[in-house]
Amino acid sequence: MARKPGDQARECDERLTQAFALLGKRWSGVILGLLLQGPAHFAVLARTIPGISERMLSDRLNELAETGLIDRRVLDGPPLGVVYQLTESGRAMGPGLLKLREWAERYMAPAARTRGRQAARRGQATRLRAR
Repeated sequence: MARKPGDQARECDERLTQAFALLGKRWSGVILGLLLQGPAHFAVLARTIPGISERMLSDRLNELAETGLIDRRVLDGPPLGVVYQLTESGRAMGPGLLKLREWAERYMAPAARTRGRQAARRGQATRLRAR
């Protein structure tokens, strides 16, 4: 029996909802983007991502590992170390992440410029109200 178009749309929406629930969490996309460049030690990831706490990095890495997007490998010591790398599933996201980055570069203003424009608009609105 053929599925109804409404059922297909609902299934698609559910998959997108799941994907964005994971990737929409702060730092998840950044971590995956960095791991597209190759395996990385925890300490390297912590230094490379400004503003992320070690606790948050650890939480995100665990979530991404649980979903099967990254692999966590403990290195024999001394000193002990942990390396993270993308799984086949994680690498398959690469083209999509790169396309999303291209889109953002083209259509999204850098945060500093956006804040500057917003501040200018607020100042302009304040001047207009003062008249």
